[in-house]
Amino acid sequence: MVFVIAATYVLLLVPLGCFLGAAVVEIRAPIKDSAFPLRILEVAAGIVALSAIPLVGQSVPLSWTMVCVSLLLGGLALVSGYASPGALFCVLYASGLLAFLWYFKGAYHHEQFAVATFLAFLLSASGVYGIVRHLIL
Repeated sequence: MVFVIAATYVLLLVPLGCFLGAAVVEIRAPIKDSAFPLRILEVAAGIVALSAIPLVGQSVPLSWTMVCVSLLLGGLALVSGYASPGALFCVLYASGLLAFLWYFKGAYHHEQFAVATFLAFLLSASGVYGIVRHLIL
């Protein structure tokens, strides 16, 4: 039981690192256009939604709402025009992982194990691909 709790908190550090990394890249970008406050607000909203996961109780309507908000956050990131592809990847990946975590917080039912496993595989594969493509190469 302790291992599961520790693994959950470690899993929360991944999207936090992605959101913070994207914020650093955006702040350090040499050119800041009029959408800069919107991008920083997206990152801040992601961090607030992430910090709410361990603080709120299990609620199916709240979990589905936060899944939709997290996916909307990722969709908004696609049209915001981030300073680098790496920052865009970080926000998209963190938003997807945030939606996945909220899904498991209260919206998941054991009958949906196949869907949840596919989503976990998709997030893992896209994370490895994005790290190699945008952050290493």
